[in-house]
Formats: sequence, structure tokens, C-alpha cells
Amino acid sequence: MQVVEIVIRNSTYKISCESEKKDHLLYLASSFDKLVSSISQKTGGKGSDALNFLLAALILEDKVLELTKKLDEINQKCEKQRDEEKIEYIKVLDRVNKIIKHIKD
Repeated sequence: MQVVEIVIRNSTYKISCESEKKDHLLYLASSFDKLVSSISQKTGGKGSDALNFLLAALILEDKVLELTKKLDEINQKCEKQRDEEKIEYIKVLDRVNKIIKHIKD
């Protein structure tokens, strides 16, 4: 474990993380800083950091929910496709078995 300093809107925060995850943490912090800065610019810099962080968290949660919904839809489509393929496989197998039976008779 190591302590990593991240900067969000000119405030420094020390966070402990595993050494191999440091670069990823710094990337996330940079991305979050850009989002918070964008929110601050849109509000004319009038909001506190706490408010800007809250708005950023709500935006990110909205994205998570949207992506989760899309992933669920994709998973449902995949499951439906697998079910359709299974039904088709069973039909083909049944035909093959009928042919084999016919040949044996």
C-alpha cells in the first residue's frame, strides 16, 4: 500500500491504494477533477466544493444507472438469442435422429 496525493480543484487529498492501482487512481482523480471543474464553470464558480462534488456524484450515478440499464437490455437480448439457438439446435437434432432412425429401419 502507498499513499497517493490527488488534487481536485486545487485541494489535495491523500488516499491509500495498492501500488499497482496508483495510475488508475490518478486517472480517475483527473477525470473527476475535470467533471467538477466543468460543473463549477457552469455554475459560475458560485457553489462550494461540497456542492460541486455532490452534483458530480449525481451525474456519475446517472451514467451508472443508464449504462446498467443498457447492459441489462443487452444481456436480455443475448439470453433470448441463446434460447432461440437452443430451440433451433433441438429441432435440427430431432431431424437428424429421425433420419438416423429411418436409415436403421
